[in-house]
Amino acid sequence: MTRPPARPIARAATALALLTLAACSDPPAAPAAPAAPTASTGAGAAGSSAVQPGEPIRVEVNARGYVPASVEVPAHQPVTLVFRRTSDEGCGQQLVFPTLGIRRDLPLGQDVPVTVADPSGEIRFTCGMDMYRGMVVAR
Repeated sequence: MTRPPARPIARAATALALLTLAACSDPPAAPAAPAAPTASTGAGAAGSSAVQPGEPIRVEVNARGYVPASVEVPAHQPVTLVFRRTSDEGCGQQLVFPTLGIRRDLPLGQDVPVTVADPSGEIRFTCGMDMYRGMVVAR
């Protein structure tokens, strides 16, 4: 019995899917650098940080995700998060706040401010492929 001809579209789709997964896969383990201090409390335990009202929150986007991955803010008071991508590895090139309808490109080495006007509860943010995840917790 002869083998049917390969489907070029199926092969192309498979190759594209593999490239997409490779772009967001974890890089080989490397020694972790200390996190840069954020706002008034430093890096915080378990990748979280609390801040004083009115202070911008710095969030680093590196090859492993967001640092800090969770920030606590006062509820119903405007807050500005300043994202800075420090690595070209991984999928941190875009930032998405799904519930707020915010999508921003994150150029390498540039600060990108995002203001949340009236935070309440838990507000999730992700990379464009939903592989990196972070959260603003308003209390």
